[in-house]
Amino acid sequence: MLGFTVVVAILAYFLLFSGFFISRNRMPLYWIWFHYMSLVKYPYEGVLQNEFGMEPPRCFVKGTQMFDNTPLGEVTTSLKVELLKSMSKILKMSINSETCVTTGADILRQQGITQLDKWSCFWVTVAWGFFFRFLFYLALVFGSKNKRS
Repeated sequence: MLGFTVVVAILAYFLLFSGFFISRNRMPLYWIWFHYMSLVKYPYEGVLQNEFGMEPPRCFVKGTQMFDNTPLGEVTTSLKVELLKSMSKILKMSINSETCVTTGADILRQQGITQLDKWSCFWVTVAWGFFFRFLFYLALVFGSKNKRS
């Protein structure tokens, strides 16, 4: 029963510090070691890189789509285009309804996933699996009450 409680608590920390709830850039320095020890970090980053790290880069948000899911999402498309024109003047760059605003690389950078590629994440996950398989073997060898002679 105690082991179950300890495992649940450790898995909760693994989930918290994997990068899903708190990105690596926002973690306190004294907790960053737990981020790299998290069993969830490497599969999570590998899946994100598989989805968003494609060549050639794919556009995920264009021009007027940046207003979706905001209070400005309810206004007409023509007003959104006018807002984009105003933003273009202020930012001194051309932004129209077809301008790519967010690419997959932007999403990865925002999540702080810039250190390992997807295959490195895959191999780290496999290595964790072999490490735990070895630990389970040692637990069986040294902790088993059924000794063969």
